[in-house]
Amino acid sequence: MKTNNYIFRNLIFILFLLLTAITANSQGTIQTPMGQTVSVRNNWDTAPLIAAWESAAAQWIIDHTSDAQKKGPATSHYNCHSYAWNVVEGGSSSDKWLDQLVDGNSNLSKYWTNDAYTSTQYAADHEKVFYGADDHSAVTTATTGKVWSKWGWWGLYEHSTAQCPFSSASLTYYTLKSPSINNATGVVCTSSQRTVNNGFTASGWGYDWNAAGYLTQVSGDWTPNYTVSGTSGNGYGYVYLTVSSPSGMSASSQISVGVNMPKSEDLSYSLFTSDGTPVSYMCANTHYHIFLNNSSGCSLSNYTWSVPAAWSINYTSANMISVYTNSSPGGMVEVNATTCCSVYTKVKTDYLASGYCGGSYAMSLSPNPSNGEATLAIETTSEDVVFDENAEWEVEIFDQVQGLKEQTTKLKGKELKIKTTGWKTGIYFVRVKYKDEYLQGKLVVN
Repeated sequence: MKTNNYIFRNLIFILFLLLTAITANSQGTIQTPMGQTVSVRNNWDTAPLIAAWESAAAQWIIDHTSDAQKKGPATSHYNCHSYAWNVVEGGSSSDKWLDQLVDGNSNLSKYWTNDAYTSTQYAADHEKVFYGADDHSAVTTATTGKVWSKWGWWGLYEHSTAQCPFSSASLTYYTLKSPSINNATGVVCTSSQRTVNNGFTASGWGYDWNAAGYLTQVSGDWTPNYTVSGTSGNGYGYVYLTVSSPSGMSASSQISVGVNMPKSEDLSYSLFTSDGTPVSYMCANTHYHIFLNNSSGCSLSNYTWSVPAAWSINYTSANMISVYTNSSPGGMVEVNATTCCSVYTKVKTDYLASGYCGGSYAMSLSPNPSNGEATLAIETTSEDVVFDENAEWEVEIFDQVQGLKEQTTKLKGKELKIKTTGWKTGIYFVRVKYKDEYLQGKLVVN
């Protein structure tokens, strides 16, 4: 009889909830951390209802031998979603019932769609949990497998993930994604200031900023907007940001900024034969045009080129140099220029690779120089040559004194990743045997 009464009471509660959902007004809104508008509803508490909800929840725990421990009273002021995504982050728990859908449109998912949260495989403390099979939300705790969640209009409980009235068959964990640092592109000049900012707009969140390298802090630490200034050096500055939510979640980001000069990655070389054909490697006794490409937004002028002594310089024209390789293709190319900050400095140093010329195949290495990993690629030198993906090939890498550094055999495909982490700085000689051809190149490690 107790069980039948329990079922009957819950049927009444479910009917009441449906009627309430129909008649209640969507009387308010709240904001996600990125400022998206989320709809919430008002409450329908009465003393008899609260007493009935408390009784029903207690009976459910007994009937299901749940390990749940009550942490807050029954109420319709807020529910599982508003608790996990808003209340624990400093939001009000009054009149904040948050539905997953509103008029058939997404409401709750705004928190992880183009916003502050992203799904994660690792369930750490203070993360959000969405019960996809049963429209429920919870918050993880420092105890593995334990969460806090509000059980609809019943109370707030601490419990094991599955020890609640909601199916745990499909769980998705959400954590703070790395915060953005906006207005950080472009070059900062000496004594000029730059204000960067973060995309989080929620009040009560922490913003821990730091500046390093050739940047110095001016103002704005612990606020969404942070101002830095360039120093007199030429190089990189760094901005670091850690965002913390009221619940204890945190995420960090960092960016680099060119100070008085563009960042090296915003500059690149393009290699062309004298007839304008783009190529990726150099051959002996050949004329080439080398262009410095600039995507930094910082204008350059007064270029000075430095190329290997074995090459002949035909002429220079602004961001282009024309050279003849003689018998020594490949080598380090360096460019100095006056930057948009009116500073004359070295802006780019990179190695142009040589290849086996006259055959059907050539080898390229990128990035070159490398400071962690380089990709060796075999290329065909003619459209009439078809690359054989099943052909085996081998590669040998020699150090500066011609000692064998690495040897790999029975390779297939066009590419090989070369791990250079921990290698000494210098030039390494790479030799590939593919079919009946030997391809050679130089890899610079810095």
